[in-house]
Amino acid sequence: MKYLALFFTFTLATLVTTAKSWRINNNAGIISDFTTFYDAVQNASVMAGDTLYIEPSVNIYATNSITMTKRLVVLGMGYFHDTTDVNYPPNPGLQYAKTKSILSFFRLGNGANGSYFAGLTFNNGISLSGAASAWNVIFERNLITGGDFNIESGTNDQLIVRKNFFNGGALRANTNGATLSNLTCENNIFYGYWGRFELTQLTGSDNVIRNNSIYGASAASNILNAYVANNIFGTGSAGTFTNSTLKNNIFAINQTLPGTATDNKVSIDMNTVYAGGTGSIDSRVMLKSGSPASAAGLTVGAVANPDCGAFGATDPYKLSGMPNIPSIYTLTVPTSIPSGSATMNITFSVRNNN
Repeated sequence: MKYLALFFTFTLATLVTTAKSWRINNNAGIISDFTTFYDAVQNASVMAGDTLYIEPSVNIYATNSITMTKRLVVLGMGYFHDTTDVNYPPNPGLQYAKTKSILSFFRLGNGANGSYFAGLTFNNGISLSGAASAWNVIFERNLITGGDFNIESGTNDQLIVRKNFFNGGALRANTNGATLSNLTCENNIFYGYWGRFELTQLTGSDNVIRNNSIYGASAASNILNAYVANNIFGTGSAGTFTNSTLKNNIFAINQTLPGTATDNKVSIDMNTVYAGGTGSIDSRVMLKSGSPASAAGLTVGAVANPDCGAFGATDPYKLSGMPNIPSIYTLTVPTSIPSGSATMNITFSVRNNN
């Protein structure tokens, strides 16, 4: 673990130069700036615009259910790396560290506008409580598990949720009095029984729900006031789409569609759509060869006829949620240093995760 800390510091030093970077590590014997997320966010020395690196650990990082009111960049190590985890098999060759960067539940409040979160595991979900101005918050390449991503209260605007893995949870904006506008929700995977959209409090005309994949779900999605395109609804329940534009979506059931819907496919056997198999659970959501979702999407940017689902279009889902920073994926360290030698040779390999 000391070697991991050393190389995390190396990676950190190559990235952010204008704002301060802070290490959070709760592993025994490791010296870091903080041991809990709560302490880092609360500390007066941590300023708006700083970066928090949540280092891999078997322990969940305590948040004390804090409401974060600073603009921060928060980065973790991705997920699905553990070669011993039979329930969540790994994606090999992406990350030397096998554990995750796990945060317990917390909220974002006014002042956290402009924050960025990537490579993290949100245990028991996360909530947003209305900001005084546009959020301009980005969540990408995260694992959201044990709870929902919830718009909890107030008037919320400008939220980007992309390339995340929702393990048994929903993206939710359905609380009376808690509205959300200018939502961009793209290239996410919603996995398991409760994977769905509960977006009945969307307002305005610029909400985009595109190139998402729902896999193995039974719960229904409910969407209001959105552009819904290139998604795969692998669920056994009929959704409700109100005042929404539906184009080039794939549905497992015989979904009733509004009269304005175009080029959607219904009653599609998901066994012909998804790769499935026994690999990592996010790799199972890739498309099978010859899938009816292949090249079935509406043009996005420079990509004509993209695949439907999370792995299609201009910015596909990244396996294991690797943040777009370098990662060490192999590491060889001598077990001892020869007597009289002041140095040792360490071999490591680094990959780009853009």
